[in-house]
Amino acid sequence: MAIDSLSRILSKWCSWARMASVNPILKEATYPFPEFNLKFLGIIVQNYRIIRGKETAAFQTWIEKIEDAVFDKLVPILDKNNLLLPKAVSTELGMNGSCTLTKISNFNSLIALSQKHSTPVYALTTEQLGQTGIVRENNQKKQEEFKTTFSDLADKIIALSSSYAISA
Repeated sequence: MAIDSLSRILSKWCSWARMASVNPILKEATYPFPEFNLKFLGIIVQNYRIIRGKETAAFQTWIEKIEDAVFDKLVPILDKNNLLLPKAVSTELGMNGSCTLTKISNFNSLIALSQKHSTPVYALTTEQLGQTGIVRENNQKKQEEFKTTFSDLADKIIALSSSYAISA
């Protein structure tokens, strides 16, 4: 529904934002409307369940539906409004025509423990985990996966943003 909504309203919003960004009153206001210089970097698929190292069939179906809807409905609107980065930029980062920046699975109890201890998921100690045996080992592996996933995502966003800033 959100993708359909964005697809319907985005052109109107872009048109309004472009006019607002050159309006003298808004440019000289105490809090000036910024120059319209927006680019779509991609989508993040999150909070799905993994079993045996792979998305469950039900989640995989929804992930594909979301990715297809973005590509079929949203990307044409983004393209029409000059909100896409050059294809070479995403291809260079290995996205190969996909709009998906990353997929972040459900990290289950690690998120709650992170909030409880005011500590990043990847920095939770053995004591903070409060677990033993295979459960602790599995969560420690998830901590590493979490750190890698978010580090890779940050690197990708920085690269996309830097590439655009240089080419703009």
